[in-house]
Amino acid sequence: MRRIVSIVTVVVSGGAVTATAAASPVAAEEGRSFAMRSTASPHPRAADATRLLSATATFTTRVVGMPRPGSRPDQQVLPGARLDVTYGYHWETDVLSYHYEIRPANAGVRPDPEPADYVGLGLGVQSGTSCSLDTISYDPTSRFFPERLVYGTGDATAKPNAGRWDCAVLLVENQDGSVVHDAWVSPLTVTSAKPQLELSSPRKDRLVKGVWTRIPVEVANTSPEGVDARDVVVTGAGKGVKVRQAAFGALDAQDDSKGHVWAKLLKPKATLRLAVSEKGESLGRAKVKLTRRPAPAPPRTGTWKAPGVDFSVRAGKVRGFRIFTQTTCGGYPGIPTTTNNTYDFPTVRIPRNNEVVGSDGTQGGDAAYSVHLDLEFVSRTKARGKFSYYGPARCTAVDGFTAKLKR
Repeated sequence: MRRIVSIVTVVVSGGAVTATAAASPVAAEEGRSFAMRSTASPHPRAADATRLLSATATFTTRVVGMPRPGSRPDQQVLPGARLDVTYGYHWETDVLSYHYEIRPANAGVRPDPEPADYVGLGLGVQSGTSCSLDTISYDPTSRFFPERLVYGTGDATAKPNAGRWDCAVLLVENQDGSVVHDAWVSPLTVTSAKPQLELSSPRKDRLVKGVWTRIPVEVANTSPEGVDARDVVVTGAGKGVKVRQAAFGALDAQDDSKGHVWAKLLKPKATLRLAVSEKGESLGRAKVKLTRRPAPAPPRTGTWKAPGVDFSVRAGKVRGFRIFTQTTCGGYPGIPTTTNNTYDFPTVRIPRNNEVVGSDGTQGGDAAYSVHLDLEFVSRTKARGKFSYYGPARCTAVDGFTAKLKR
């Protein structure tokens, strides 16, 4: 049985044990400090990409003055008890969670025939040569399982310092905490890892000077430890080029995602340096050599058509775009349905590089939808395009086409 009880502030120093009444369990936990024989190890920054995986401790060092003179064998812990902590992160809020348990060496503490003493596990942060406890949990020695002394779970919502724990204390004390029978202290050996992000892009590209142009990029998370990435962003910089970053959001381990960064070339040539970061920490790089290309001739004015598609080009804009295509709605656990529908797209300007990229729609509510049009005029009379619709009831319509000027 595990329970949190009101404890008292205990200071162990030079073999003497003193106790004072604690105002509350929280105050008592944070006030307890046990001398160590090692110094603090560095902690990962909270804002970087480091993810905690696990932590271990083996209790082989007794606190000075322990066990308490006169304590019985069943009030003492045999050396070698092992603590294991496993960490996780909430899929939506990213809050750190943890599970811990101590397994005894050679049966650990022998059960007390009278339920008057408790085995306690304290987790905390090293401060100089002391372990300052942040949390403590108890199991009565008369009710523990032989293969497990103390165990429990929690998260950083209640214990914000959980990600900084680097020491632990295993102790046996009486029910009101006024007497410590035995205490062991150990540093935590923490295992952590980061997502392994790889960034791919074209080695070179030709852009029309002064026109915002998309450059394709791909991000892969190859983490062998299975560490997912959050808040993945691709940024860029370079002399003679302006860049708009691309946000990829979350990226699971062993997964990849494709997207675009936008670049505007200001000089005849430039080197675009790209970086992919997670939680603000750069984890991968790539570079693209950019050179200027002449602006193509604009598409001819008139009516353009493809099977199921028609629009017109007039005054440097695409007008009256309409497409008749298949729409799929629903899906698992139900059966998806398909219908044929007509969609339109608002008037959009044709940039000097003849590459149209447009989006429209509404946000929020049950009727939210979005439409996207990618249209490249590969000559004055031919264009390749892709239309996408995403709407309520998980409805989607995605269709590619090749349109030509109607003569």
